[in-house]
Amino acid sequence: MLFLDMKNPKIHFFGFLALILLGSSIPGDSMPPVLALTWDKLLHVVEYSILGWLGYRAYYSAYQKPIVYIIIFGIMFGCIDESWQSMIPGRFPSHYDVFADGIGVICGAMTGSFLYKKSK
Repeated sequence: MLFLDMKNPKIHFFGFLALILLGSSIPGDSMPPVLALTWDKLLHVVEYSILGWLGYRAYYSAYQKPIVYIIIFGIMFGCIDESWQSMIPGRFPSHYDVFADGIGVICGAMTGSFLYKKSK
């Protein structure tokens, strides 16, 4: 029944993980030129901020310190995402992208933590 309940925040979290991998699967020559290098790191920060917030929202009541788990998971997922990109034609992994992913997931998880502590 978990997959039938679209209001379940875990579905949003895992769906967003799938969207990230789907976006990483686009070959480099198919990417719009406006996204090539100019906004790349900013896009990583925004993308992983959303991931951090969705992760916190999905698991804030499941763990005593969910922010730590979400940040660790987000950074590890960023590493997996970059490894995946290394197998896609025209795409190249970058440790700077993982750094931007880490900044994003930290910002997103902290925002989630702030919002959900305020609402209690």
